[in-house]
Amino acid sequence: MFPNTNGPTFERAYVGPKSLGVLESVTVPTISGAPQDLRALVNFGFFGVIARPLFLWLKWTYDYVHNWGWGIVIQTLIINLALLPLRVSGMKSALKMQKVQPQMNTIKDKYKKYTMRDPRKQEMNQEIAALMKKEGVSPAGGCLPMIIQMPFLFAYYSMLGAALDLRHAHWLWIRDLSSPDPYHILPIGILITMFLTQRMTPQAGMDPSQQRMMNIMMPVMLGVISWNLAAGLCLYWAEGNLIAIAQRAIMNRTSLGRELRELALKRARKKEK
Repeated sequence: MFPNTNGPTFERAYVGPKSLGVLESVTVPTISGAPQDLRALVNFGFFGVIARPLFLWLKWTYDYVHNWGWGIVIQTLIINLALLPLRVSGMKSALKMQKVQPQMNTIKDKYKKYTMRDPRKQEMNQEIAALMKKEGVSPAGGCLPMIIQMPFLFAYYSMLGAALDLRHAHWLWIRDLSSPDPYHILPIGILITMFLTQRMTPQAGMDPSQQRMMNIMMPVMLGVISWNLAAGLCLYWAEGNLIAIAQRAIMNRTSLGRELRELALKRARKKEK
């Protein structure tokens, strides 16, 4: 291993579980004298920058509740409470979009006679962009909570695949949170809660018939995707949807929510005429 050298060579090998807690307790001296951190052997993947802190936080919660499933429930609740201001902001953005929709439709009607390849179509896009800038409307504002949730979902997926501690961890009817739900109760819960979430969230700028189709297709698609995912991930996802539904139900009772629903209903009636 070391050419042109004489004398004995000492080597050490670690044979054991790739558990952060165990690896942290193993001391491996190096030539410099500083101990080597073996925790890097647990690879959380591309989303490790989120997955590793999430796992350490989850482990800290587990030390108090002594159950990984209830730890996920508590962690999901805290994450979704932190997202509440973004959901309120998303509702405000959707309301602004609903208000400028008639003006946007007028601009689109003006350029309807031109083909997509016509250079004047670019002028339409510029007018719409100028209108949205003037009214302070962000096209992605209503999608912001969902966009922020995605890294957490991928991080949970990585965490459940990498963290040995969660293997064979039970919660209620589930015997292994790192494996699919044996009865598929959680994926069905994701499908139902996604359907309710879609129904309770008017999509600004979307045709009512398209929205009805999306209200069915999106939950079914996500239900199929989640069917064989790890139960721990499905637990996080389903509970997050339930909390989002509760938050949306409360927000819909505010003046902001009522105004948004009234505008959406008014636009839907005009489309049906």
